[in-house]
Parts: sequence; structure tokens; C-alpha cells
Amino acid sequence: MLANSINLTSINQLPSEIPLILLRGAVLLPKAQLPVPVFDTTHFSLVTHGLREQKLVGLIQPNSSLKEISDFDNLTLFSTGTLARIIEIDEIANTKIIVTLEGICRFKLIEKQETEEGYPMAKVSYEDFAADLVEENDFMLDRDHLIKLLKPYFGRLDINLNLDEINKASNQKLITALTMASPFLPSEKQVLLETQQLKDQSSLITTLIEMAVYS
Repeated sequence: MLANSINLTSINQLPSEIPLILLRGAVLLPKAQLPVPVFDTTHFSLVTHGLREQKLVGLIQPNSSLKEISDFDNLTLFSTGTLARIIEIDEIANTKIIVTLEGICRFKLIEKQETEEGYPMAKVSYEDFAADLVEENDFMLDRDHLIKLLKPYFGRLDINLNLDEINKASNQKLITALTMASPFLPSEKQVLLETQQLKDQSSLITTLIEMAVYS
């Protein structure tokens, strides 16, 4: 585990320029964690940059498949990503590490450019998501209905539900976990990421799972 960084409580403390990790099909919500494999020189340089800058990097999805990962100038990205802190680095092999990120605050992408090292830097704004830095109050959720849907949904995917863990999780942690771990389309995950309120995310997740179960 890396040493603790300063506690960030205001968007004025957040960097306006950050290096970007591009990861298709993955989103990271505030206060959640995500392991990310790093296996090439470009991304090693990106992680090194992040470690110099309060351990902060950005995670964002390309909005089309990555045919040429190095062609950042012509690569189109979704408009919203997440600022994250590098909290742990595990070496898997000489040429591969796993970087664990912890979400801090979502951002809007203003512009991007490629660095000499080959990874993109971005100018970003956090104004639309300032509430991400505030402790979330729990919200009303029809857990019985959602869990009833989850059983056939994950059953189709041959994934066993850990009901004990689900029952222990708060509504916030449950919705965050489902947003990040469910096999939704990249575009669906992006809509969930861009939905500001957890209660609205929960409604959208319920609708997506209902569509999958009853289609």
C-alpha cells in the first residue's frame, strides 16, 4: 500500500491537468476501487507521472474500440471520466504491474493532447460533480425487487451471487458495485457514470437489468 496522500475536500484542490488512462468498458465511481493492468512503456511512464503528482491520474473510456492505442490525436473519448488516486502497485512480472485506483471525483473533459512519452494529458473541469467530494447520504432503494432481478440476470451469465455480501452492503456500495462490475455495454456504463445522483443511477440500473431479464 502506498503512503497516504493529502485529503481532498474541495474541487479547488484538484488538478486541472491530469494524465489519462484509457480503458474501454470500465468506469470508476468516487470512493470505489479498480485494479488496472499496466504492461507497456507508455503506461509505465503515465503511472510514474501520476506518482509525482499526488498519485493522481484520470480514467476515461474511448467511445470506440481502440484499433491503434498510440494514435491519441485521432482517438475520440467520452466527455466524462474520473480523477483517481493510485493507492497500490503490485508487480506481476517484469513487464506488467497492477495499479489499484481509488475514485475521487468525476470530471468533464475540456481538451486533450499527447505528451512526448506517448500518453494523453487532459484539461478537465470538476464543477458538475463537486458533490462527489461530499459524504453521500444513503437513499431509499427497493432492494427486494433489485435482488429478485439479480438472481436471473447473473444466472444467465453463470455467476453465483454472494447474497450475504449483498445484504451487508449499503445501498450506495451496492449500486456502485453493480455499475462497475455488471456486464453492461460501454455506452451504458458511461450513462451510469454521467448520472449525478446515486438514486438516479439505481433507477437506471434496475431498468437495464429488467430489460436484460425480460427480453
